[in-house]
Amino acid sequence: MLGGRSPENGSARRREVTDLYATVLEVVKRYHGAARITRVSYGAGMPVDRLRTFVERLLALGLLRTEEVDGRPVYDITPRGQEFLDTYWKMRAYVEVLGAGPPSRARRAP
Repeated sequence: MLGGRSPENGSARRREVTDLYATVLEVVKRYHGAARITRVSYGAGMPVDRLRTFVERLLALGLLRTEEVDGRPVYDITPRGQEFLDTYWKMRAYVEVLGAGPPSRARRAP
């Protein structure tokens, strides 16, 4: 549910910051070290100026790395970034299970 829509009812919801970080990391990961800012912007559904703030934070945290290719920066996910994604997806699964409520029980008539 990275796109911001709830699968249950299709309604839009505001993405949390952790969802946005995970989305950016997933998009960068898809390009195997050749992710340019515009591609990430389209993939994450964020304007470039807002995305730059997220990318700078991910670089500072060591979740992304950058290098110059043809005079322009390209981004790649680091092992620490992959660890973040693994943990993020595990936690999302737990939260979804907890948010689903108790399993329904069939009631028997007395």
